[in-house]
Formats: sequence, C-alpha cells, structure tokens
Amino acid sequence: MKRSKKMALTGMLCALAVVVMLLGGLIPLATFCCPALAGLMLIPVFVECGEKLSWCAYAAIAALSLILCPDKEAALLFVFIGYYPILCWRLDQLRSGLVRVLARLGVFNLAVVVMYALSILVLQMDQILNEYREMGMALTLACLLIGNITLLLYDRLIKILTALYVNRLRKRLL
Repeated sequence: MKRSKKMALTGMLCALAVVVMLLGGLIPLATFCCPALAGLMLIPVFVECGEKLSWCAYAAIAALSLILCPDKEAALLFVFIGYYPILCWRLDQLRSGLVRVLARLGVFNLAVVVMYALSILVLQMDQILNEYREMGMALTLACLLIGNITLLLYDRLIKILTALYVNRLRKRLL
C-alpha cells in the first residue's frame, strides 16, 4: 500500500474513532463502550500501516478525545486503555497461555487503578470519587472483576475482528 493511502486510511479511522468517542457523552453507559469501540479502529491501521503508525493514531485519538469529548472519564479511559488493540499483538507473542492472561489482566488493572487515582487525586474529579463512595468497596471490586472479564472478551473480539478484516474486508476495502 502506498504511503499516501496509509496516511489517508489512518486519518479517516482516527476521525471515526473521535466521532465514536464524542458519542460517549450522549448515553451514560457509553462511558465504557465508546473507548472500546474507538480502540477497534486501530485494528486496520495496525494491519495496513504497522505498529509505529498505530501508536501515532492512538496518540492523535487520545489527544483529540481529551480536548473534544464532553465525557472526560471516557476520554481518560481511552488514554489509559485505548492502546490495548496494539499491545494485544505484543502480548500474543508470550509463550505461556497463563502468562499471557496474567499480563493482559495486569496491564488492564494497572491502567484502571492509575487512571482513577489520577482522576481523583490530581484532576480533582470529585463526581467519580462520590460515585465509588456510594457504591461501597464490595461493589467497586465487583465492577473491577466485571472489567477484567470484559477485557478478556474484548481481547477475543479483537482477534475475531482482526481475522475478519484480514480475510474478508481487506480485499473489498482496498
């Protein structure tokens, strides 16, 4: 693929990902869904353009999301977890299945804890702190467990969508 086509594809998918992130402010549950959907836009960029341009696309989406998105929690989620479709390829290179799963969960849990600590302690996003105080420790841990399960399902979805893109959509689109 020519360099100009790669850049155009990357630009269009970045724009689409930002639009998906902007939709996060419309529906309350979209706070968690939109960053995951926006991250999926990195799959064709990774397949067609490589890892380096994928990281550039991630950075562009993250920066624009922080600037434009009304839902700052969704934007921060993308900043801290949106790179996962790119990182997924690296994690797949680990030999042991157990190590792969533990690495995925470790990356996710570290990112979530750092993001919420930053949100509460540095950015003074008190509404997040109030939500978790109201939920209590047990429900907060249950949410983290659900997040871990969702990450493993998201990981599987990334693999399925990558195979679908490479085997079926790539020929039609390009």
